[in-house]
Amino acid sequence: MNKPKTLIVVALVILSACRSQPKPYENGPVMSTKSIRQTFQPILDFMEYKPGMTFADIGAGSGAITVSMATLMDQSEIYIQDIDTTVLKDGELTKIINHYSSKIHEDLRARNKFHIIYGTVDQTNLPDQTFDLIYSNATTHNFTAFDSMMKDIATKLKPGGVVFFRDSFKNDHGEGEFCSDPTCGRKLLTIDEFLDGMKRNGFVMVKKNPDMSGYPVFGFKVAQ
Repeated sequence: MNKPKTLIVVALVILSACRSQPKPYENGPVMSTKSIRQTFQPILDFMEYKPGMTFADIGAGSGAITVSMATLMDQSEIYIQDIDTTVLKDGELTKIINHYSSKIHEDLRARNKFHIIYGTVDQTNLPDQTFDLIYSNATTHNFTAFDSMMKDIATKLKPGGVVFFRDSFKNDHGEGEFCSDPTCGRKLLTIDEFLDGMKRNGFVMVKKNPDMSGYPVFGFKVAQ
């Protein structure tokens, strides 16, 4: 009669121990290699990423998502950019890279080269004419100096380089007037307002996916 109780107690102890395990790093999602492939391989394929490309993630937060993507990348220089120095930190990025290196049983630093770049509200501070691909997720509605930022991004692409934005937009996919993230709450652009802003700042749209994991993705080149 005691055996089932013993098994229950052991199970509860194991469950409690699992719950109490600290995150391997401070900020950003912790993802399995399966989830990373399911989530980010379609995005990399859509962007037509190829090994050896120079890549930047603008508004990358802690860099956890960028490094997750980097497990699917090879021989690339990867620039992790944000304006928040309390979230994007060298020591924390080291933990993130170490964590995902252990997941794939390979040092990611031997596969790709990583750079941290701190921007401002109107400049990325990325090197000029450097990037084959720039990716930015959930940022356009947070740009308080939209035109200045887009003009700056245009100078960072190599000739033929492409910048991709994935974001939520007003009246798209059930979104309202404001960002649904309670920590954000900023007013959303409509898709037309966003596209007009990109055209106004010298971009031409070259790719579009209306629904990539619940949000549209747009790719732009600098107009010739």
